[in-house]
Amino acid sequence: MKQNAESRKTKTVNKTKNRLKKIAILEGALEVFGEKGFEATTITAICKSAKIADATLYEYFESKEDVLFSIAEHYTRQHLDNMKRVSHFIHNTREKMRLIIQSYLEFYEDNPLYSSVALLNLKGSRSFLKSPAYQVVREASRSIVDAFNEGVEKRIYRDDIDGYLVRNLVLGFIEHLTIQWLLVKRPDKISLFRDTIFDMVMQSIEKKS
Repeated sequence: MKQNAESRKTKTVNKTKNRLKKIAILEGALEVFGEKGFEATTITAICKSAKIADATLYEYFESKEDVLFSIAEHYTRQHLDNMKRVSHFIHNTREKMRLIIQSYLEFYEDNPLYSSVALLNLKGSRSFLKSPAYQVVREASRSIVDAFNEGVEKRIYRDDIDGYLVRNLVLGFIEHLTIQWLLVKRPDKISLFRDTIFDMVMQSIEKKS
């Protein structure tokens, strides 16, 4: 029994070490991707940034592309987990949509390197759209569709609009603002536009009284 307990403890410790090592590689890679872009980034540059040998990277990832996609999965899971924790306490249907908008804006604003990689490198990549990492991104954006559908059921939102078009509308506002912020450094803080975006979305989806 004691031997089994020690074996389980060792496996847990090793699993934690591997997870932390993987995260360290992703964070090192993010710095390089954010600075140089995907095409100009090399495996050697990633490993130098992560302070590991080139061979070590291949113990965790298959390729440079795998590293890039894993960055998206890692950061999006963090974003998704944060949204789920907070949304549990929000019961007002309209405020759920406001929370989602705020969550995306703060996530992009707090993680400018990731935002640059996600919106300037990954967006439009056909390979990424076919990857398991993209399914995590879809899961996060599903919160917009769910919030809209809840509003339709409660007769707050229009029932003649497709929920996925609403998702594209919300993300379109947010991503366009974020890309401008990344490229020209304006506005100073995109999170200040939460209510503006929320009001524009409501004008499009709310039922008229």
